[in-house]
Amino acid sequence: MKVGIIVHSFTGHTYAVGEVIRDELSKSNMQVELKKLDIIGGEERDEININRILFSENIDPNDYDALVVGGPVRGFYISPALKAYLSRAQGLNSKPVYIFVTHYFPFKSMGGTSAIKQIKIICDAKQANLIGTGIIDWKNGRREEQIKDLAISIKDALKAL
Repeated sequence: MKVGIIVHSFTGHTYAVGEVIRDELSKSNMQVELKKLDIIGGEERDEININRILFSENIDPNDYDALVVGGPVRGFYISPALKAYLSRAQGLNSKPVYIFVTHYFPFKSMGGTSAIKQIKIICDAKQANLIGTGIIDWKNGRREEQIKDLAISIKDALKAL
């Protein structure tokens, strides 16, 4: 199975989670690629108009059998870059997708839950096969355990396909 891990990461935290996921999936003999959504011209943190966000690389979901998609939470919302990518993505129809977000707060209800709901709406509109969700609370004392548990959960969900 070829799995694409596609992340938007402003500070590097979400990308670091993607690396742990990549390493865990690779142990199960899955073919895994970790891709970062890099914005042309750099990232303007206050940009909310997804039509202005252009990426340096076209990451095609059709290149993969399944996707793991993650991004940071910005003020209780999905990151605009991740929203732009998912809104434009073609080929999500019936594709297995696992989504996760990272946020600075210590509890899931402080932004993570809201962002996951927003991503689910986009995935549902694209008729993706949502196979799981996860939230990493960056300020939580169990953060490293959360990341490892997320990686294992994703591996198990993909192996069950």
